[in-house]
Amino acid sequence: MMTEMLKPTSEYLQKIGFTSPGILVNEIQARANIRLMKDKARRAGVLFRPHFKTHQSADVGRWFADEGVGAITVSSVAMAEYFAAHGWDDITVAFLLNPLEWPRIEELAWELARRGGQLALTVDSPAAAASISARPEVPLKVWIKVDAGYGRTGVHWQDETTLKAILGNLLPSRHPVGLLTHSGNSYHAQSVQEITTIWTQTSQRLEAVAHSLDMAEKLLLSVGDTPGCWSVDNLSGVQEIRPGNFVFFDLMQWTQGVCQIHELAAAAVCPVVGLYPEKGRVVVHGGAVHLSREFLEGTDGEPVFGYLGTLQIQDDGSTSQQILENLPVTSLSQEHGTIEVPSGSYEQYFKEMSIGDLVLIWPVHSCLTCDLASEFRNMSGTVLTKK
Repeated sequence: MMTEMLKPTSEYLQKIGFTSPGILVNEIQARANIRLMKDKARRAGVLFRPHFKTHQSADVGRWFADEGVGAITVSSVAMAEYFAAHGWDDITVAFLLNPLEWPRIEELAWELARRGGQLALTVDSPAAAASISARPEVPLKVWIKVDAGYGRTGVHWQDETTLKAILGNLLPSRHPVGLLTHSGNSYHAQSVQEITTIWTQTSQRLEAVAHSLDMAEKLLLSVGDTPGCWSVDNLSGVQEIRPGNFVFFDLMQWTQGVCQIHELAAAAVCPVVGLYPEKGRVVVHGGAVHLSREFLEGTDGEPVFGYLGTLQIQDDGSTSQQILENLPVTSLSQEHGTIEVPSGSYEQYFKEMSIGDLVLIWPVHSCLTCDLASEFRNMSGTVLTKK
């Protein structure tokens, strides 16, 4: 029975040094995920600019560098500064420009330029574009954010007036310009076929924008989302991809059919702090500040904030891992997570567990769970540096 591995999994997690909530990273699998995505981009002839907000770790970043990756995406100026301090010099901040950060932006842009690199910013308004043009001497690249269907930020792809106003404000400053979008709607797709449809629609809409601006041959097109970049066979139509979540994957990607169980490469480690046989519950130190409030819909329609998992380490160092869908995290408070045990099955699942044991929880969204974590360890127990 898979649940027989709960106790050995706990013993293993304790052996490699976990005592409080943290993240277990399968370095071998993460490196394999990086290699596969990098090779796919190379075959398609597109630039691979992975998003580092998923891991936010200088050590994990080195795994990308080991595969020849030289350009990255981040989601804040602070994150750009962190990775610049660890040797990265071709950085796109794929979050809309905050003019209050201009002093830091200018300092970082000049530093990267001195190293032969470049800082790129993202805008979706004429006002933001004008603030860049007011600094023509600052060495920057600029991406115009396009809303190609997600609906969160960006200029709607058919809003030619605003797009031309932004471009008109940027061109006099002679900063290189491109079109960028994030297909966040692909994370809500119900199948790989739907993901492919979203990818095709997104790339076609970006191309349509470039043509409407009479700059089809000059504007680079950049798309970023793991479901599309990982699942779609043909990446044609764009020049750059920016996936991030694929390095670790998560339950969201697994339920979509984007990844397989063995490709999951990061899970939350949570201490057991409460055992309640009479209630059929287990409570862990792993709440909203550890797992986030992201959830899936369970079979009963109720929210699931993660599933318990098990690990079996083979003699050659490889792992066999399982998702225990019958042991969901069903509620969260700030620090507490509650695991519901199937009716009448408590003794079957937890008879060997004790207060202080550790459980592995596969997160719904690894980006948020990893952002919240204070401790990363690989499968050997080595602590990984994190922003």
